[in-house]
Amino acid sequence: MIQRVTQSALVRVLSANTSRLQSELVHTQAVVSSQKRLQAASDDPVGTALVNGFRAETRRLESLLDGVGFGRAVLGAEDAALDEVHALLTRAKELAVTFSGGVHTAESRATAAEESEQIERALLSLGNTTVAGRHVFGGLARGTPPFVGFDDPAYDPDVNGSTYSGPTDPFSIQTAADQLVRLTTPGDQVFDDAILAVHQLTTALRNNDVDTPGTGIIAAIDNVEAASEGARQERASVGGRLGRLNTRDGEMRDAIVGARTRQGEIEDADLTQVLIELAQLQNALEVTLTAGQALLATNILDFVRL
Repeated sequence: MIQRVTQSALVRVLSANTSRLQSELVHTQAVVSSQKRLQAASDDPVGTALVNGFRAETRRLESLLDGVGFGRAVLGAEDAALDEVHALLTRAKELAVTFSGGVHTAESRATAAEESEQIERALLSLGNTTVAGRHVFGGLARGTPPFVGFDDPAYDPDVNGSTYSGPTDPFSIQTAADQLVRLTTPGDQVFDDAILAVHQLTTALRNNDVDTPGTGIIAAIDNVEAASEGARQERASVGGRLGRLNTRDGEMRDAIVGARTRQGEIEDADLTQVLIELAQLQNALEVTLTAGQALLATNILDFVRL
């Protein structure tokens, strides 16, 4: 009777050990396959909580990083457009200076007016610059361009004033929990002076009007220069904001690398050590199964003592 109970107990122990080793073997194989030490929250509750925190922080930073990338593209487009504005206004001033002298005829000034008109058209086109379908000088709105086209019947800066019809509020992006960076400036603040100055120059050249106060060719020299200075100041502002985004981009990339490194230190497996553990478990399971087979093969008569 005692021998029967002992044999039954041994079978239960072997069965339990076999189940345990098989479970540990499956878990270790999963660790090897994924190379992740944490397969379930129960493996390390504290470590799992830390890993989840690092993952959430990485997602938050990546989202902000996407916005910063878009912001850099917008400010880069603004900077390029303002560089062209400066070049156009420089040429407009050259025309004004050249044709303000008395040696030029009405015909030569009319020819110059054609070039001035092309500058005017180019300024309007730059005012409608887009990035990914969004108007960079129109509050990043989609759809209707913020500036009326040169050939539009409503275009007449002398009579109607500003040709801008876009949003009046700038567009900003969040780069940190307590940090915003402005991307846009309403287009009228950037282009109105330049468009009006060149438009008046075009008109003065076409009308052979040299010295009418405020609107003649001579007056256009100062008007264009003032508009050019405004464009230079806006470009300097764009450069400063772009520099802030570039700095923030680097900071966030470093923070993401740091979070992923700390996450890896907690959840990544030491593959060499895990492979050793896997071999040990496989060996232990084989030994246990062999012992179980031997026990099950034992007959009760082997324990009878004659």
